[in-house]
This record gives sequence, structure tokens and C-alpha cells, in this order.
Amino acid sequence: MALPREFFHHYLPVNDEAMQWGLYVTGVGRAHIQAQQAYPPPGHPSLYRFDWQRGRTLPEFQVLLITDGRGEFESHVSGHRTIEPNTLLLLFPGVWHRYRPDPETGWKERWLSLNGQTVHQLMDLQFIEPDRPAFACSDAERLSRRFDRLLDRIHRKPTENSILLSLRAMDLIAEVIEQTAAVPLTSSARAPGATDGVTDPLVAQTLELIWTHSHRPLSVEQLVEDLPVSRRTLERRFLAARDHSILDEINICRVNRAKRLLGETDLPIKTIAYLAGFTSQEHLRVTYSRRQGCSPSAYRGGLRGPERSGP
Repeated sequence: MALPREFFHHYLPVNDEAMQWGLYVTGVGRAHIQAQQAYPPPGHPSLYRFDWQRGRTLPEFQVLLITDGRGEFESHVSGHRTIEPNTLLLLFPGVWHRYRPDPETGWKERWLSLNGQTVHQLMDLQFIEPDRPAFACSDAERLSRRFDRLLDRIHRKPTENSILLSLRAMDLIAEVIEQTAAVPLTSSARAPGATDGVTDPLVAQTLELIWTHSHRPLSVEQLVEDLPVSRRTLERRFLAARDHSILDEINICRVNRAKRLLGETDLPIKTIAYLAGFTSQEHLRVTYSRRQGCSPSAYRGGLRGPERSGP
């Protein structure tokens, strides 16, 4: 018997190009499990089929959104967990697990299977971890809509270009990461100039101004003009929050921008100095060397090697 249009599953073809892309989708599905209904529904390939007694181990990641019901989950890493309505489950490759709805309630499930270097990097940065597989959604309705947009598109065109699907899946994964907020961002994962963790609203506003406006001439005096505070108060509160001065933050921002342009473009260093907000190429050289331990030209030459280094 065919599933209703709103309930389906697809296991997708993945080409070599998509596998090299960094994130690729291997399967999707949506189902409404009624109370007392056998679980899981039939029709899945043997690699993905399981029952509560045997469980299973997947070769890729899977994200499940559980709504309108409750149940239970267990893995070798996390142990047993109760699943409440509006729960996100994250399944990891190589980790034995099993899950099922409560026979009294059933549940609705949406799921996405994926793999690739990008997802593994999320593990390296501790955004997702096998010992934390279940999360309460902060906005289940919004996440359900994101899920359904992707699932409906795949249901209409299951053989769509794998890379296009990957791009659409990235949007969903970003929403999942934002809603789980499993671990505070590590210093290596946090964007430069990020205001998360900054409790002083004045310092947070100053950081936003610096990191979005330092490509143009910017001084402490100009910042004070944009903020309802005296220079002395601003510098004192900024130093207390960041352990360095406002001018240091401006230079950190400009060096960060120059470093990216040095590595990602072939623009002349003089042009990069201007685009990064420095007053001159010499200003860039002195500041960059002090903060990075080498000149801009030496940094670029080290990235590209002698065969690509220009005059």
C-alpha cells in the first residue's frame, strides 16, 4: 500500500562530486506513527531497517525531529533517554542505537540522513556530540517548517542535483545547531568579534560597530560620537570586558580582514591595506607584523609557496 503523499521516505543517489563537496544528503523521510502501530514502518532497506531488540548502527549521521508524541531512545554512548514532544535526535555514524514511540501516543517524525566532512567538523568543534543525542527544540514550529520545505522538495524531485540538495540541507542544519545550542562556542569556533558571552550591552554595541565598520577610517573618538557615553567610561568598560583596549580591538579586526584578503585574493598589498581600513601600506605592515609575527608579503608567500609568489 502506497504511503500518503505527506508520509514517505527516499534513499538518494549521491555522486562523487557531491561527496567531495563536504556535505551530502543520503536519505529523508516523514511519517505519522499512530498509537499501537508497529514501529518502524516497513519498506526501508536492510541497512536502515531495525527493531527494538536488535537496534542498528548507521554509516552516516541522521537528524530526527519528533513531534506530537513521546517515546524512548537508547545508544551505547548516551544510555537510555525519554523522548518528549518536540525533541531533536542526533544519530552518529558507528554508534549503536535504537528508538521507538510510546504505544499509547505514537508520534510524528521527520528525518534527514547526511554525511560529509562538514558534519564531522561540527563534531570536532563540539557543536554535536554522541553523548548528547537529544535536545528540546527552542522553536519546533519553525524547525518543522524548515524540515518540510526540504522534504517536500526532495519528495517532488528525489533525483535533483546532489549539490543543490546539500546547499538546502545546510540551511536546515544551521537551524538545528541554533536550536540545540548544545555547547557554548569554543574560542576556535567563535567568530572574531562575536558578542556572545559579552554581558555589557555597551561593549557589545561597540564590538558590533568595530567589526562592521572598521573597513573605513575609525577611531575611538568616532565610536564615542556614535554611543551615548564618555570616552573614559567606554574605554574602562571595554577593557574590563575584553582585557585589551578599543584600539587593540580595531587593529585585531583590521588584521583579521587583511589576513583573509591576503590568503583568498591576488589583490596588491597596498589595495588590501585600504580595504582592511589601514591608513597606508606601511601602517598595515607594522601592525600586521606586530600581531602576526611576519609581514603581509611573507604570510602570503608562505601560503602559496615560491612557485606562486609574485614580486
